[in-house]
Amino acid sequence: MRISTVVTTAALLLGISLAPAQVQGPEAPKTFELDKKGKRDRINFKLDIKPLSNPKLTFSQFEGRRMLLFYFSAKCPHCQHAAPYVQRMADELGAKGYASLAMAIAYNSEDDIRGFIRDFGVRMPMMQDADRTFGENFGVGTIPVIYLINEKGEYIRWTSFNEENTPLEVRMAAASWPALKKK
Repeated sequence: MRISTVVTTAALLLGISLAPAQVQGPEAPKTFELDKKGKRDRINFKLDIKPLSNPKLTFSQFEGRRMLLFYFSAKCPHCQHAAPYVQRMADELGAKGYASLAMAIAYNSEDDIRGFIRDFGVRMPMMQDADRTFGENFGVGTIPVIYLINEKGEYIRWTSFNEENTPLEVRMAAASWPALKKK
């Protein structure tokens, strides 16, 4: 039996299409995440997240601000790859009035996180989801995750990172929001 026949038979049995995917134009733009009731989900800034870069830092200090949040693991190769790109996005958005925050998952030691900061040039304020409350409420089970959050706490989430597309998509999403009012 030829290999192509075996592959075709297996695909039919598994319900997998071997036809090339049809592209119907550009991918739909990212939109705000929805809660269980179909309304825009909101980040809970009351969560108790452990500060690392500044002991006086609290997660609630970010409430009411637009921000870029980078959720990562210090030992994750994908997170390590994304970190310099995310830091550049944080710098660019910071010049436009956005706050930024890097949040390590629970299973990182403080030494691992400090090494990550040093090795990958992360200058964002740093916190750790030490008791996993953020991840359990807003995580997706994969890392890295990038969140773009508006003043109301509504967010757009990128659950995969591609150095060519993700920074562009984040910048475009941020640019589509109304301009920040000067205080």
